[in-house]
Amino acid sequence: MNNGTISRTGERVLGIIGIVFNILTIILLAWLITSISGLEGTAEFEQFEQDIMNDPAFEGSPEEAQMVVDFIIGGTGVFGWALVAMLALSTILAIVALINLKKTSNASLAGVFFILAGLLAGVLSLTSILFYIAAIMCFVRKPPMRDDELHRRDDGEYRNEKIRRTDDSLYREDEVRRTDEPVYREDEVRRTDKPVYREDEVRRTDDTVRRDETRRDDTRRDDDTPYRPL
Repeated sequence: MNNGTISRTGERVLGIIGIVFNILTIILLAWLITSISGLEGTAEFEQFEQDIMNDPAFEGSPEEAQMVVDFIIGGTGVFGWALVAMLALSTILAIVALINLKKTSNASLAGVFFILAGLLAGVLSLTSILFYIAAIMCFVRKPPMRDDELHRRDDGEYRNEKIRRTDDSLYREDEVRRTDEPVYREDEVRRTDKPVYREDEVRRTDDTVRRDETRRDDTRRDDDTPYRPL
């Protein structure tokens, strides 16, 4: 029986691999920052500083050479720790995305967290690409419909088809009614006008007979007049 769930193993694997890469990068950066900070005062650092001082570009201006050395040491620490903080935040967001993957309804939210984690992991680094792929899978892969939802949808489609057929039948009946109505009206008018026509014909006939009788009476009256000799 289909319960409407989907396996999110692929998204989880990509998320875990990205988290591992983030943790390894954080450890490596932290080691580099502390190592560079620990070089200050050593023979290697003094040799590096002396090489910058002897550079022809800084000849005659030891103050500028010292500023460059200080900037490299200080900038490396600030930039390195800022990158570590971004990777740590990216790791936290990826973990939150993995937690949201436990619920099927929160897959889209997990995709949003994966995208944010990818942006903080270097935009186009290997770790960020893994997070982007996991986010796309969260958005694209949808759980299948449950059996009850499938039956409900099928019942709805059957009802819609039945309603559509009923509407078509009613529309056809209405069209037939509209077509037959003028014919029926003409027939009714014909039936109504026929008696009236006959009545008018009878009335005209009666008037003609009455006029003929009146003329005959007048003629008889003229014939009954006595003859008067001249």
